Amino acid sequence: MQWLKDTYNGLVVVLLKPYLPRRVTLFAILLGILIGFLGAYVLFPTQYYDGDLRTLEQTWQNEWVKLLADRYAGRTSDTSAFITDALRQVDNPLGIVDTLLATPEEAENYAKLQAIRPLAEAAQPTAAAAPPEPTALDNLRPFLIVPIVTLLVVTIVIIIYGMFIYPNLIEPLSRRGQKPDPVRQAEKENREAAKKAFETQKTDFSAAANNYGPPLMQKMSTYTKGFGSYDDSFTIEDAEEKFLGETGALIAEGVTTDGSSTAFEVWLFDKDDFVRTMTKVFASEHAFNDPGVRSKLEEKGDVVLAQTGAILVLETAALRLQARIIEMQYVAGTPIPNSQFQKLTLELAAWPKARTGAPATVTAPAAPPLAPITQPLPPVQPTYTPAPTQPIYTPPPPPVQPAPQPYTPAGYGTQPPIQRPPLPQQPPPAPPPRTTPDDDPFGGTGDFTPIT
Repeated sequence: MQWLKDTYNGLVVVLLKPYLPRRVTLFAILLGILIGFLGAYVLFPTQYYDGDLRTLEQTWQNEWVKLLADRYAGRTSDTSAFITDALRQVDNPLGIVDTLLATPEEAENYAKLQAIRPLAEAAQPTAAAAPPEPTALDNLRPFLIVPIVTLLVVTIVIIIYGMFIYPNLIEPLSRRGQKPDPVRQAEKENREAAKKAFETQKTDFSAAANNYGPPLMQKMSTYTKGFGSYDDSFTIEDAEEKFLGETGALIAEGVTTDGSSTAFEVWLFDKDDFVRTMTKVFASEHAFNDPGVRSKLEEKGDVVLAQTGAILVLETAALRLQARIIEMQYVAGTPIPNSQFQKLTLELAAWPKARTGAPATVTAPAAPPLAPITQPLPPVQPTYTPAPTQPIYTPPPPPVQPAPQPYTPAGYGTQPPIQRPPLPQQPPPAPPPRTTPDDDPFGGTGDFTPIT
């Protein structure tokens, strides 16, 4: 059975998987088929007309036979041939006539039906065959077969198109007459080199000394001189294809007109730590030993001397990334030796990391049990304290009003007249001039002193 499993992995996983349609595409096709069935059978069903009589229900075929019996009873000429031909259009003319003759409700039509019975016997050998009754499986067959066959055909067509039609027909026709793009050529060479390195030089972490378990992601990234826009990135996902983060490599320093580089930056992004991105640098021998260049690179992170087998590790709260140089080559004949890379191949592998620093759970000590009560408590006697007595308020006696006096010419009673002060002969002196801004809108004609 192992050879069967290897054959399946070789055909499906390696050969066909790059060309298989995505699940979203298949789901969209299936959804379109179901919507079509809904419209055809529910929203806009087919309406039949001018159909054969044998497609009618049995009750309507019975009505057809009774109409022919009435027609034959009211004939004015010989219509036997016409009635016989009309009876052939139903499933079982003789059986319908016999059934109607045995029905008590058709007693009034008994003579008419008995008259056409010989014609029904003549039409019986050539009558239309009864259609088969559809079963539940027959009704469900279109909803099962059509989606399955459609998905299989679409998948096969997409695989054939991706493997044979596009690379051998569409792509050559689209590139005919165009000059080769050096950037695309470099991308293609880098992909082929990375694929070859992954097949031949990838690390077997199951046998490694610092084994962290099987990596979530293990990729190769290759740089070649002339590919000035080098910037590879790879997604990190768990076994359930849940997004955990992203990693990659790019040129950190030294991009010149010919696309060479003196340092590469490796970065790691953790979705749970999206505030920052961890970075470290592989530097050439010249960049590593030059204080000016190295101080500039150290702003990005730790600087590691680039050499075959060199490793740097990036860690976040949930991820651990290891980047290893598989192979490297400097540009020969430069003014500064070992300063520019001709080629560099990196292996990037990522693992999940156990989270640390979780707050410890503090457990409060259990309270000691209360001692049982051995003696009854004395009864509590309520004590009543009367409220302090307030003195009773006694209103003062009303003032004594003098008795009214009789009216006299000098006034009421014998009291002397009221003496009023004489009016002043001179106007009062003017008020002193104001020294503060006047806040009286009426110019001092009113008294706005608040009453307390």
